[in-house]
Amino acid sequence: MRRPDERKQPQVASPLFELSAGMRTTAERRRRSHRSHHSRYAREAVPMPEPALTTQTPDPWLESAPLLTGMDEVGAGLLDSLDAMQRVAASAGRGPLLINASPGTGKTHLLIRRVAYLVQELGVPARQCLVLAASAPGSARIRRELGSLIGREAASITVAEFDDFAAASPPELGHVFIDDLPRMPMRLFRQVTEHRGPEADITATGDPDSALCTGEPAAFAAFGERFPQAHVMRLSRNHRSPAAVLVAASQVIEPISRVPGRLVQPERPALEGSGIGRYFALDADDEKRFVEDLTDRLAELGVAPEELAVIGPDGMTVAEAAEGEFRVVCLTGMSAEDWPNTAAARRELYVALGRTRDLAYVSHTGEGSPLLADVDQGLFSPFGMVPQDRSGPEQPRLL
Repeated sequence: MRRPDERKQPQVASPLFELSAGMRTTAERRRRSHRSHHSRYAREAVPMPEPALTTQTPDPWLESAPLLTGMDEVGAGLLDSLDAMQRVAASAGRGPLLINASPGTGKTHLLIRRVAYLVQELGVPARQCLVLAASAPGSARIRRELGSLIGREAASITVAEFDDFAAASPPELGHVFIDDLPRMPMRLFRQVTEHRGPEADITATGDPDSALCTGEPAAFAAFGERFPQAHVMRLSRNHRSPAAVLVAASQVIEPISRVPGRLVQPERPALEGSGIGRYFALDADDEKRFVEDLTDRLAELGVAPEELAVIGPDGMTVAEAAEGEFRVVCLTGMSAEDWPNTAAARRELYVALGRTRDLAYVSHTGEGSPLLADVDQGLFSPFGMVPQDRSGPEQPRLL
């Protein structure tokens, strides 16, 4: 249930990096978008642009290289796929460590390699490691990748999901690793930390802005209180999303961010791919036809069904999509009624965009959600029955 927040004047967020002239939005274009009720509009049929898929290249993690002098000697082999700041975090010594970073910056990827590094390079006993993930897919991924990294030794590491301890207490092991801390129930957080001192060997990752809850995520906020001497690291390089999607997500969350001032930079080139597709539908049936056409076209281009997330009335929820990442994310039904200017709606849009590896689409009838007006309009590629501003000189009419 979304709760309306206080109305604020839309603000144009500063770009996180330089955009091309074709993607830049002028102040005048922005003003026109907010005075639509004073203008006269016609609609022009614009065909859907050809999807510009770009992620068929090798895994970008394998192309990451150390950026700090001497970092190539730290954790050679196990940490090869990490960028410079990830490598610093993964190879940090024992003690409390919090990785506070936005979607796509490689938090889980880093955590897995930190576990492997501590076991193989620092001599931490595998049987004394407890790794907790928010979901079954998350725990399965951790278990699988640890096996690939350290072989049979990984079988001695306890890997579980939060729900495994809904009616039981977790084992009291010496080294704890928590993935997606903002989603951890406060009861479980207390059980995991109550017998540990301020210098406990505990590593946690998470993005408080991605927590689909009202107010500060309890476990995430409690980590700093429980471990006041913890090292806090922020990752700034996004390895997942194209530039247009990353900027749009940052602009959506900026007014309500729980991590003000956080900088996120794209790993991928700013001009790679196209902007966010925005479909202007005539009605609900037209919007359904668009989704069908898009699905068929993507299938022809080699996008598997599980690589496409259709979020909306006839698809999955944002919470369901948050469990994975997708080559293409399509948000349907983005009307003013269903996506009002509230903190809850902003957070859901931010989370949905953050799951995108390649292309993002939004579709709606009418004028669309007011949240879309808070995104630089140059980031969109509009198509469908697109409104055209005809606010020229008023023609006299005969009475």
